[in-house]
Amino acid sequence: MILSATAIGIGALLSAVPVCAASYSQTKVYDSTNFFDGFNFTSDADPSGGFVKYVDAETARSSGMAKISNGAVYLGANYVDKSTNGRPSTRVRSKDVFTSGLFVADIAHMPAGTGKGGSCGIWPAYWTSGPDWPNSGEIDIIEGVNGQKSNAVTLHTAKGCNMDVSGSESTANQTSADCEDSDAGCSQATTSSNNYGAAFNANGGGVYVTEWASLSINVWFFPRGTAAANAVINAGAADLDVAKFGAPLAHFEGNTCNIAERFKNNYIIFNTNFCGGWASREFLNDKTCASLADTCNDWVANNPAAFNEAYWLINSVKIYARNN
Repeated sequence: MILSATAIGIGALLSAVPVCAASYSQTKVYDSTNFFDGFNFTSDADPSGGFVKYVDAETARSSGMAKISNGAVYLGANYVDKSTNGRPSTRVRSKDVFTSGLFVADIAHMPAGTGKGGSCGIWPAYWTSGPDWPNSGEIDIIEGVNGQKSNAVTLHTAKGCNMDVSGSESTANQTSADCEDSDAGCSQATTSSNNYGAAFNANGGGVYVTEWASLSINVWFFPRGTAAANAVINAGAADLDVAKFGAPLAHFEGNTCNIAERFKNNYIIFNTNFCGGWASREFLNDKTCASLADTCNDWVANNPAAFNEAYWLINSVKIYARNN
């Protein structure tokens, strides 16, 4: 086989101690040309009890909460009006469902805050989930609340699923091994300074790569401007070999859990939530947030300008299938 220059470049730039040799071929690309054709807007009530009102596609487009901005997909929230019934926002879900694969998300900006209130009240997520929750599983690739500094990667399943995370980066801290652990799931808190929130945005974002295989689920993060990020972004339609990515940011291996049975038929989801169970609790535990208002809902309802940075800017989401 004759390797292309691109393939050679990826191998050189990302070479490290292999985790598990696996090559993937690109099958689908969502970007500014087709993203809104491949995703549906969901306007159902937020399942976490968030102080949010998800809008339909027509409302999202007419209000400017969903659009193409400088060649990227913009998904935001209302930052103009006060709201007593929940802040209008966007939640989109892929039309296709997935049961495995490699998911490469090139994200330039995520919902956060930079003003007096910082990110208080904001609960963004890039994740996958199926219609039969929790039996079909959930993978939270990017998630956090309020002033959280680093990303938390979390899995959710029905009872009886424990994960081994020993292959993760040394900076990841396991907070729970039990994926049915109430709202918490089996989670790994990371400590990287630029993989989440305002710091992520200040660096121009980066690339999140998620490998969903039969025996493990892995998440890597490559910051914007690094050789690794550039190699993945510039790979085009070339195959990707995760063995050259090095240790993942978060690694989950089925300990007492059959991943192939527990995770299936998931949609890809992007949403910006406000308050709700987790964010509201942490709002009161955060000195900065608690000083702003008596409750998370009060802050979000009455301070729309605080949320002008509460938007996703997505360059692309590329889907790959594993080669046999």
